[in-house]
Amino acid sequence: MADKLNIAYINSLPQPFIARLCGGDEWPVYDIDVETGLVRLDVVGKLDHTHIAEIDYFRDMNGVEHDSESFYLEPMEVS
Repeated sequence: MADKLNIAYINSLPQPFIARLCGGDEWPVYDIDVETGLVRLDVVGKLDHTHIAEIDYFRDMNGVEHDSESFYLEPMEVS
């Protein structure tokens, strides 16, 4: 399976990340699977998972926000 996400770009950003979900919740990112887009979050000390498409943006350790679509290798197609 080919990577969906750009690991070099993701690793170049200052980490750890906070993920802002589309519903408004924010949680620390535990890890990101670049092949599937699965993102595991630390939700009050327990791991939960979501897909990167459900994340509005990531905030890096410097407070800079990064649109989740910028993590993809190729732009998402809108149907």
